Amino acid sequence: MAKIDDVMQEFLNNVDEVLMSMIVNLDDAIPITGHTTDESIDVTVPLAFLTEVARKAMSATENAGLGACEDMLLTTSDHFIIIRIIPNSNYVHIVVLTRKGNWGVTKILMGKFAPKFKEALP
Repeated sequence: MAKIDDVMQEFLNNVDEVLMSMIVNLDDAIPITGHTTDESIDVTVPLAFLTEVARKAMSATENAGLGACEDMLLTTSDHFIIIRIIPNSNYVHIVVLTRKGNWGVTKILMGKFAPKFKEALP
């Protein structure tokens, strides 16, 4: 089994313009692995809010009978934020890109890496 930090590094080697990439527990918003290109950012604040967004989206799609939520895309004036549910786990993958990043390619790669992250979860 691959170490989760190794899987994260492999993911990061394939994605450009990453500000932050974290695997986060849905219960407490605590990252189990991750990377940021700006060490001055306190990642706990955005992770807490973005994890809540993931929980609400999962609940909304389920309660509305729209199927299981797989991922979410948020855009801001400065960033693209992609949140991918890691299937059959209590974790999400949260990636924040600069506006120069390609969110479409990143979203595809997050889907391809989700099984690798799941296998490497503690």
